[in-house]
Amino acid sequence: MTSVDDHLRDIAALADDELSDRSGPAPEDHDYAEALRSMRAIGGESAVDRLAEDLKRSIRKSETLPQEQSVRSLGRDICDEEGYAIPDDSWFAR
Repeated sequence: MTSVDDHLRDIAALADDELSDRSGPAPEDHDYAEALRSMRAIGGESAVDRLAEDLKRSIRKSETLPQEQSVRSLGRDICDEEGYAIPDDSWFAR
């Protein structure tokens, strides 16, 4: 089981490697931890691993850190594809 902290470290390392001219908040300052914890609560380990991979893919493709709305969209897409119900109080329901 990969912890949320491990996923965050991987995302931060990728951002450092891929985004040499990056300015603004670090990955740790985004809502990524909350998003990953919420995804684990909804879909378990495979869902949180997929969200982390999707975040990294987005960083590589766009060469920026995904903002909150993009992260929510990625998570909702995973839930839709896997048939997970998003609880009304979930971070992804906002």
